[in-house]
Amino acid sequence: MITKAKIPPPALLLCLTLAACGGGGDSSTSVVTDPNDARMTAAVDTATNNPLCKAVRPFYWEVGDKLGVLVSGSVGTKTDGSQWKRTDVVAIASASKWLYGAYAVELKGGELDAASDVPFLNFTSGYSNFKNSDCQSSDTVGICLNGGRDIAEANAAAFHYNAGHLQTHAAANGLGPKDNSSLTTEIKRLLGSDVAVVYTEPQLAGGGKMSAQSYANFLRKMMGDAPTLKLGGLLGSHATCTREGTNCNASAPAVVPEDWHYSLGHWVEDDPATTPSSNFAYSSGGAFGFYPWIDFSKTLYGIISREDISLTGEGYDSGQCGRQIRLAWKTGVAQ
Repeated sequence: MITKAKIPPPALLLCLTLAACGGGGDSSTSVVTDPNDARMTAAVDTATNNPLCKAVRPFYWEVGDKLGVLVSGSVGTKTDGSQWKRTDVVAIASASKWLYGAYAVELKGGELDAASDVPFLNFTSGYSNFKNSDCQSSDTVGICLNGGRDIAEANAAAFHYNAGHLQTHAAANGLGPKDNSSLTTEIKRLLGSDVAVVYTEPQLAGGGKMSAQSYANFLRKMMGDAPTLKLGGLLGSHATCTREGTNCNASAPAVVPEDWHYSLGHWVEDDPATTPSSNFAYSSGGAFGFYPWIDFSKTLYGIISREDISLTGEGYDSGQCGRQIRLAWKTGVAQ
């Protein structure tokens, strides 16, 4: 079901479907919407029909603002015939990085040290040898780090996308003894109980599970001119280039095939060659398909929620769909 929030019910409701309204079928989507709102119609059309969105079905999606959801829906069906819902808890993988970035900024009172904080949060610390597979769910943050045998590399200050930066920072800032349960409690202590993350592995860069509903609460706390979480005022700050080349000192193959930057636990989608500047965003897509974003104006957020643990790189693929939905809402034109 796709609904529009905060707009009075229109005199005429329009049911938009791929099949019958509310009907079944592998790719059916039921929509109740305001036919006079071009933004809503465009977003629904794009989520349903854009090839980049068809490629990542099934998924739940939403676009919202500081106050709540503006439009949402579920496209396609899972193998059991059900659809993804806003309340489904999924493995968010690298979307966990954004949570830790916000936690670290809160822990430091919004004042980050140029040597002991920033390089770890924008992945230029050199601690990039961490092996996720050496971390067990029964470990603590510190044991997980030691098991990963991370050491500083000679090319510190060069961007390298790896979980070791955040794991090392966390261990150095009092989280070393935390197991999954106590880590969950501690992260929520600073982010808020409504940011209902649960850690199933004590990895700050990828061990969280969460629903779209809870993650939306987190995103809204970083929006507007007076964000609840201090990272909201630092989104995009301390950003570093991420693709090795003449004008960039990144030390590893590109994680995404675009000239994005990396900030404090989140991506900065700012490649003018692939995206109009009006559609730039901050994001933190996860390997299994979870993709959250906040646009540069910090007035809109969005989420694509899905989980496919058989694949990797799905966060970027979901992002390609999410970017189109974002543009459709902003322009009122289906993409």
